[in-house]
Amino acid sequence: MKKLFYGLLLGSFLFTLAVPLTGIVVHKLASTGFLVLCLIHAVGCRKRLGWRRIALLGAVMLAFASGVCSLIFAQMPLVLAVHKVVSITCVFFLAIHIFAYRRGFRRKSEG
Repeated sequence: MKKLFYGLLLGSFLFTLAVPLTGIVVHKLASTGFLVLCLIHAVGCRKRLGWRRIALLGAVMLAFASGVCSLIFAQMPLVLAVHKVVSITCVFFLAIHIFAYRRGFRRKSEG
């Protein structure tokens, strides 16, 4: 069940990143699914939720909110620029998060 959940989380993340290939409609659906799965993941890991993880979840929420604002205020290129900067920053920190906790999953599954 855990592997299925993490597979869905990874799949929605990859579909969110593949905007040029999939289009904006799939990007919106995948980003909404990714946000919901991130919130479920945060609730499931709430005992280990430190300030860094809360900041990462806040950054994902900020990226989602700036994306919604960029759709509403399409005439303002500054909002889209903020969305792009926040999204790229989130990808960077999510990669660090995955790398840091990937080894922990391997050790638990081997033992």
